[in-house]
Amino acid sequence: MKYLQGQLTTLKIFKLYETGWSSQRLGIDLERSIIVQWKRHTSPFVSGSYQSHKEERTIPREIDLIGGHQRNVIVLNIGVHFRSHPLHLYIRRLINIRRALERLFIRSPQTKVVVKTEHSGDRKEYYETHNSFHGYVQYLIMEQVFKGLNVGFVNGWDMTNAFDSDVIHPPDSYIQSEVDMLMTYIC
Repeated sequence: MKYLQGQLTTLKIFKLYETGWSSQRLGIDLERSIIVQWKRHTSPFVSGSYQSHKEERTIPREIDLIGGHQRNVIVLNIGVHFRSHPLHLYIRRLINIRRALERLFIRSPQTKVVVKTEHSGDRKEYYETHNSFHGYVQYLIMEQVFKGLNVGFVNGWDMTNAFDSDVIHPPDSYIQSEVDMLMTYIC
């Protein structure tokens, strides 16, 4: 969201309900008729800061609340916060997301969905649970769970390897490449 705000000068960002980096954000660009919403997923959520869970819903529940339309684009990014948890929880969440997407495509087959895979950055302070090995396993599982579903992929894993980036939040040049890839699915 921060990147988009820097690129689209007419995009106005509103923080909803909370303060801090993880608060829900709504971006509105009246000149381009664009509405962008960013919302963090529910637990597991790895963060050192306080997190309110008043209006938390799982990703499948959020998808079920979307009516869908040919001008709607849903972008999902899920992964790194599951690295320190048992793999079966990640698999179960992905399967539930897939089922919600299948229901969405029944309601609105023209809705575009793009899945951004996690990138390969390691967290040095939590190396045992947050290293790239666990991320790569999750990446392979994600590809299999969404296989055969009409979704696009922004392959964050390969892109961070190509950029030789090993930080948990890559630089803007990397994010620009992700946005460019995302736009190929939208436009």
